[in-house]
Amino acid sequence: MNQPLSELPQSLQDLLPKWAHFCLYTEKFITHELNVTLEGSHLLVGVSGGIDSTALLLVLHYLSSRKNFCVTAVHINHNLRPEAAEDALWIEELCNSIGINCILESVDVSALSEKLSIGIEEAGRHARYGLFQELLSKKSADFIVLGHHLDDLSEDVLMRLARGTGWPGLAGMPGYDPKRSLIRPFLLLPKSTLNSFLSSLGVNWREDATNADPTWTRNRIRNEVLPLFLKENPNFRESIGRLWKIGQIEQDYWATMTSTTSQDINNTVLKSTHKAVRLRLYKATLDALGVGQTLAHTLFKLDDAWVEGRVGSIFQFPGDKTATITSSGVVFSSKH
Repeated sequence: MNQPLSELPQSLQDLLPKWAHFCLYTEKFITHELNVTLEGSHLLVGVSGGIDSTALLLVLHYLSSRKNFCVTAVHINHNLRPEAAEDALWIEELCNSIGINCILESVDVSALSEKLSIGIEEAGRHARYGLFQELLSKKSADFIVLGHHLDDLSEDVLMRLARGTGWPGLAGMPGYDPKRSLIRPFLLLPKSTLNSFLSSLGVNWREDATNADPTWTRNRIRNEVLPLFLKENPNFRESIGRLWKIGQIEQDYWATMTSTTSQDINNTVLKSTHKAVRLRLYKATLDALGVGQTLAHTLFKLDDAWVEGRVGSIFQFPGDKTATITSSGVVFSSKH
């Protein structure tokens, strides 16, 4: 049964022990698993009004006094649904009830989609992350916090698999992205837990009707593909959680192994390393040159050419980046 927002528990101590421990688990995940320090920080929390972001806002509110950090809610109206204005008002009321500052923004995503010649789904993502980065600077904030959970992670892995993403990127979205100052505290928690948390508090949430629209890739993965995997393996989400943990460890390892890359990788380095390391060195060097997804099959061709000593061979990569086989090694360049 939903209760008035004014009657919500106001502190961690006011919660039932089970849900106080749930909040503390989230804190531990942020500090120990993601290695992010919360003390003294300012968090911008993306709040759509759905289960995940509503639960996230409340959990961080309950932890804020314990860890001495500040929370600001950010809601973006995409202007894609007639009830979107009501969602914004509901979020504003929730924030007022627990004393959290709230930033309400509006973006015409349909117009942005046409302007950039991209799909609605991509345009929405472009608008959200662009605004988050803008507010990060304007509000002198430290982190953007999003409510992606284990179900989202499972969908993300399947989407990456469908796109042909390699390892360890196949393990899914990062829990902490330092380049964008972005953290995802719920990444190993199933949506059902967040649902139970809100239900225990008597808090409702806003449903987004577009989540059922099959024209969006993520919705097809969520509503059609993921259920098939769960039918074959009811513990599929938990398996994805383990895969994610392994992926984070390997991401960290390869980042360390390739941290001293330059635009010229000489034969001495290449001859002394395993093919796995060479491929990572190529990718890290290309990534450092700017945007543009590096495709695995071109990296394989590049390495084959180096092994065969095909001096003068040039390989083109997205983002106007090239790799050239020379007598001394591989030289990378970019037109940007």
